[in-house]
Amino acid sequence: MGSLVLALVASLAFLAATSSRAVADTSLTVVQLSCNDGHSVIISVDLTTLTNLAADVQAINSGITGLSCTLDTLDPSTETAEWTVYDYNPSGHAIAPRNSPNSLPATTSSGTTTFQFKPNIYTALLTTTDPSLTGDLSTKTLTDTITVSGDAASFMTQHGGGDCTNNVPATVRFYFRSPSASGSSDPPPGQPVKGGLPPAGFYTQFWWSNPMSLQLISGSSQTGIITAQMSNPAEWSDWDGKPGTDPLVTAAFIKATQNVQAVGLSFGGLCFFETGVTPTPDTFTSEQFSSTFTEDT
Repeated sequence: MGSLVLALVASLAFLAATSSRAVADTSLTVVQLSCNDGHSVIISVDLTTLTNLAADVQAINSGITGLSCTLDTLDPSTETAEWTVYDYNPSGHAIAPRNSPNSLPATTSSGTTTFQFKPNIYTALLTTTDPSLTGDLSTKTLTDTITVSGDAASFMTQHGGGDCTNNVPATVRFYFRSPSASGSSDPPPGQPVKGGLPPAGFYTQFWWSNPMSLQLISGSSQTGIITAQMSNPAEWSDWDGKPGTDPLVTAAFIKATQNVQAVGLSFGGLCFFETGVTPTPDTFTSEQFSSTFTEDT
């Protein structure tokens, strides 16, 4: 893990001042952005985007809204083209990928990706950066056939993400990210739906299907299909909860769909979409999640 935001900002300033490639650098750095509102994402960015993101985080942490974030650099192997499961660590505010063989990583066979849930571990994301599934998805329709099976009774989320008060129901829904999306958010003195005043474009890099989701109710056996159109902004909302139809973010949504960096599924509730999901009770011995994800024009 890398340094926290202020140290990162200082190092970025040094890089920008000393690197002759700073303006046109096309290499990517993998970073983890974690905030105390329950969001945590891993993202690959170029130097310019990284500098801007660090400035965004510094501005958020200097505000009076109570929202605070950290930005850490990660090993490049964190981002793979394969489907990757991300779990929350015990703090509940940062996620880590299952990459090592003994971490029960996701496996894909004949178009279906599966992984095992872990007791007392909240799973946050199942995503891929596969070039054949990312890039310009603006005309695509996402479909996923989801199956859960095992000896758990049900599922729960955390931090009251189920219905804004309770940790049920747990849900799974589509998620994608696009660092190139540069929406305006609400310009000062406007106030966003949740949180404080964000830097321009901070929230519009991350999108969740809304209201489309599947409630995870039965751990023993449940199958469902979810579908969302990337061309319809009414089916998506950003980090701040703004629908893609909001005039302030529609242009950013369209740009995001044309430059998708990662796509897949997010686990949370009906109120907060990425608070993670774990089977209940925690005495289960086996609980499997299966995803058959497709994109059609």
